[in-house]
Amino acid sequence: MSDRDARKQNVAPETSGLHSRVNSDGRHWHSLQTWQAWGRLLRLRLRWWTTGHVVGTILACVVFAVSIWVIGRELRGFEYAEVWEYLREFPILYVLFALGLTALTFVVLTGYDALALRYVDAELSTRRIVFSAFIGYAVSQAIGNPLLTGGSVRYRLYSSWGLSPPQVAKAILFAGVSFWLGFFTLGGGVLLVTPLELASAFNLPFPASVLGGVCLLPVVAYTALTVLRDDALEFWGWSFQVPPRWMLPVQVALAAGDLLLASSVVYVLLPPEIGLSFPFLVVVYLIALLAGLVSHVPGGLGVFEGIMLLLLTPEVPPPIVLGSLLAYRGIFHLLPLVLAVLAFGAYELRRGLRDFA
Repeated sequence: MSDRDARKQNVAPETSGLHSRVNSDGRHWHSLQTWQAWGRLLRLRLRWWTTGHVVGTILACVVFAVSIWVIGRELRGFEYAEVWEYLREFPILYVLFALGLTALTFVVLTGYDALALRYVDAELSTRRIVFSAFIGYAVSQAIGNPLLTGGSVRYRLYSSWGLSPPQVAKAILFAGVSFWLGFFTLGGGVLLVTPLELASAFNLPFPASVLGGVCLLPVVAYTALTVLRDDALEFWGWSFQVPPRWMLPVQVALAAGDLLLASSVVYVLLPPEIGLSFPFLVVVYLIALLAGLVSHVPGGLGVFEGIMLLLLTPEVPPPIVLGSLLAYRGIFHLLPLVLAVLAFGAYELRRGLRDFA
């Protein structure tokens, strides 16, 4: 063997090792670049989320401040003592009626969750469905932002009872879709049934039936989807099965019944001698509820009351409206929230003690 061949054999392993180290360093460098790119993307998303959160908070504060100003303007010239006088002389029979309607509302709300769990093929006992529905809706209705508040409660409970995260997410989304189906169906139906009365009450420049038809368009679109499509829908990597056709009327009936009962609580708390039309109150309630949801103010506090005062004060004296709304907040929001917090706290305590044991 020549010296040149020997040198080739000696150099080859060193060269091979050098290339191996270079390739390894290159892979590490590309990996580092990849992590840096993900870090920049994460910081960008966090910055965007923080900015959006701050802007949303500022807007919510502005809306809340404007709502308080509207309430103060509507009550100008009236003594706040008149509001407390109305509450102090409130008939106990009306309070009992309102409590009964509130209880019926939460019974109907339990149907949301039962149907949603049926949609995702999850089986839970009736006791657990009632418990999770009461806790979730009591918290979300009083605090607002139902996906974050009631959704978090359901995720905590459903996941501990064996449901997978996709099942929980789809059940929450299904219940939300059901609510909006009932909202638009009830609003559109009332506007179509009593168009002349509502058009004159709201001073609409066009027939109320036109607005009712517009409200029913999302319901018609959803109905067409359930009738004409059988395969699953794909959104952002998630697959959603089209609900069976029999679920549609149940969804609408549950949501419309929920909203009718909730508006009936306000109607019962108003004195009967004012002669307020129930369809008119339903439309006013839906408008105020929508404004409270869109405002992102916790529980729609102030926004709901401001809209109700604006739309009802031509018919009802402002102290009576505000007194009835305060009673509504206490019966429909505050009382269920207190009971839900106590029940959920007792459940978590018992569960923690059982796990410790």
